[in-house]
Amino acid sequence: MAAVKIISFLGTAPKISPELLPNTAAQIANNCKLYSGDLLPYPQPVVVANTSRVGTIKTLFALRDPDTDVLKWLSWLTDVDIAVASANEDGEQRFYYTGDGAPKVSTYDLATTGAPPYPISYYDLGLPIPPDSAQLTTTAATFTQKTSSTVARDAGNIVTLVTSAAHGLRTGNTITVSGFSYRTGTYSQSGSTTITITINNHGLSNGAAITLDFTSGTATDGTFTISGVTTNTFTVIATAAATTSGDVKWDVRGFNAVNIECTVVDSTTFTYFSPGPQNTSTSTSDGKVDLGGLTQARSYVFTWMTPWEEESIASKPSANLYIKEGVITTVSNLPTVKPSGDNFVRGVRLYRTLASASGTEYFRLATLWFPTGLSRVERTTNVSKVTTLYPHNLAIDDRFKISGCSQASFDITGGIVTDVIDAYTFKYAQTAANLADTAVVAGTLYHDVSEDPPTSTARYWGDGSYNFTDDFDSRSLIDILGSDEYDAPPEELKGLTSAQNNILVGFVKNQLFFSEPGVPHAWPAKYAVTLPYDIIGIAAISGSMLVTTESYPYIVSGSDPAAGMSVARIDALYPCLNAKSMVTMGFGVVYSTHDGLAVFSPGGGPNIITKLLYNNDTWETALNPATVVAEYYGDNYIASHSTGGLVFERDEKIGGFFVDTDFTFTASWYDSITGKLYYVFGGNGDIYEWNDLTQPSVTQTWKSKVINTKDMINMGAARIIADYGDTTEVWNEVITTWNGDTDTWDAPDAVTFKLWVDKELTYTTIVNDTNIFRLPTGYRSDTFEVSVEGNVRVRAVHLAETPIGLREA
Repeated sequence: MAAVKIISFLGTAPKISPELLPNTAAQIANNCKLYSGDLLPYPQPVVVANTSRVGTIKTLFALRDPDTDVLKWLSWLTDVDIAVASANEDGEQRFYYTGDGAPKVSTYDLATTGAPPYPISYYDLGLPIPPDSAQLTTTAATFTQKTSSTVARDAGNIVTLVTSAAHGLRTGNTITVSGFSYRTGTYSQSGSTTITITINNHGLSNGAAITLDFTSGTATDGTFTISGVTTNTFTVIATAAATTSGDVKWDVRGFNAVNIECTVVDSTTFTYFSPGPQNTSTSTSDGKVDLGGLTQARSYVFTWMTPWEEESIASKPSANLYIKEGVITTVSNLPTVKPSGDNFVRGVRLYRTLASASGTEYFRLATLWFPTGLSRVERTTNVSKVTTLYPHNLAIDDRFKISGCSQASFDITGGIVTDVIDAYTFKYAQTAANLADTAVVAGTLYHDVSEDPPTSTARYWGDGSYNFTDDFDSRSLIDILGSDEYDAPPEELKGLTSAQNNILVGFVKNQLFFSEPGVPHAWPAKYAVTLPYDIIGIAAISGSMLVTTESYPYIVSGSDPAAGMSVARIDALYPCLNAKSMVTMGFGVVYSTHDGLAVFSPGGGPNIITKLLYNNDTWETALNPATVVAEYYGDNYIASHSTGGLVFERDEKIGGFFVDTDFTFTASWYDSITGKLYYVFGGNGDIYEWNDLTQPSVTQTWKSKVINTKDMINMGAARIIADYGDTTEVWNEVITTWNGDTDTWDAPDAVTFKLWVDKELTYTTIVNDTNIFRLPTGYRSDTFEVSVEGNVRVRAVHLAETPIGLREA
């Protein structure tokens, strides 16, 4: 006795003839989940928010309110690609995107401050190049030779020299000391070997070794160890007794030094190393002090700077100055405001040339932040707290000045930062009355740009002048200009993706562009890679990038574009038909191509993952593959296309499950934190949550393969095993018969059963319990099809010739 039992329901496989489908595969599978083997209807999608944007939204993205964790929805009417920076320590939620004009960067505050639709504000991702008109000008001070007033030398051969006027030197300067020659005096020798030398205020000590030249008399020149020291005299021992006298010279040329580094004590005193006898301070005007070293060409450049430590390409160099190291230089024509455009520039970095072992490079002098206004002030127990309009760019112990504050008690010169709250707020000590948090309408913060704040004399940049005085110690300059090739990304850049080693990658037509690793605003043009075909999309996978094109896909590998990126063609002609169809799944990257869904995995290579279910003909007939927009959800590939939706779940044994859905979308966003999928369709901006199990079920439809029996039979009985709701029986009020038939009163949990015989619809009924029900009689056939439709879980469908035969099903 023929009987059929359908369990472990499968999806559709349009490639296969309905008669040759696997036993539990479907001709139609719509709105049903198949992962359990049963038929489970999807819940009705529910509206959870609105973007406030009117029109067909093509990109959806969400940020989280850092205080409430509520999602703030960003949307675009264009195809936008978004990459999230990997480093986000301060919770600003910085993100980068392309597809909305020039490449951009934004944050939670920038994007969501104001009324939706979001995003509201942003900055251009790349920084502008300083214009030629911003070329710096320089003026070198003239160094005047200084004259000594006193000189001394200690036991360690350290000479202390005092000049008659301010020397203008700084520690580390290379100097040349000249002019010291001989000090003159007289001598006498009276019939012994002892020679008495008279030199007024000589400053020598017993035991000193000095060189004497006897210019008259018969004493012999030489180097002697002195003794018998008084203020104006000392004695030396000759090699033989004699009686003579005359003039003598003491050689003090040891105070001279060429190209020696000095250490500044005060404005008129400095020290340097020069070997010679110990000598107390002695008055002399013989010494002459000049800057030492070579005369070299020096020029200056600046770069734009953002509070995110982003730096631009440098400006055109200033005209060369030909000066020695140590000459004080004034740098003028520095920018006083940020460049025009949508950028986050809040200051400049100043560089100067400096010769090193590797050649002449530009070394950083200082970072000069533009003055910024104040927005709020507060003081508690002599601790002032200030919030600025723009990032303050201060660190603990930095020195600053505030002037013109509408709360005048917050003005301060020589303030020292004691605590940094965030990028906009800091604290400092100030003795004054308490003040509750208050908005201010005026006030400016200036930064100290001296070399060693807070120990050196303060110079507050922008407080009356934007010139910069370069009196810095060249030995302290260690950071070399590294942004020479920090080009802005091309304005037409698309497909922005975050790849290995924190590299951002995008494309323009058939060219790939790469950022510096960890430097998202810098896109050196020399890193570009050209492919033979126009690029469609990019996906990061297993430390590499899958680059799909209008023809062959490519794998691009490498951790540093400066070292070169490896490009390898995948020899499978699987063009990507829509970048929005590319989804990174647990087993590889899946995307829509002409023959179905292509997949690439590092271990498995390229393949058509749907090849057991679809061929080229059925795929192109079922949908327009160029319109597929997809998302990851629950290890499924959820997609929408021009005529409907689909869900694909991979299965190694049977090729996977394919289910159609009634739900389409133009954009989606998967929340990896909560595991929820959101999408939009239509033009009113409503956002739907997919698969919310608290919502009512939609109507699912599943139609079997063509069931062929061995013999010609009459299927006479059926049973649908499903999770029905409770039913209430009522008697039909038929006056003539009083039949005891039962109907279901207000019972939505039901299944519509249909039977096809010889491919003709023969019978339709509504089933609301697991009881056996009869099928039509009066025919015999070996070709049957059945379908179930409803909003309840269906576990099995049983068919047989008789009710008794169902026991065998």
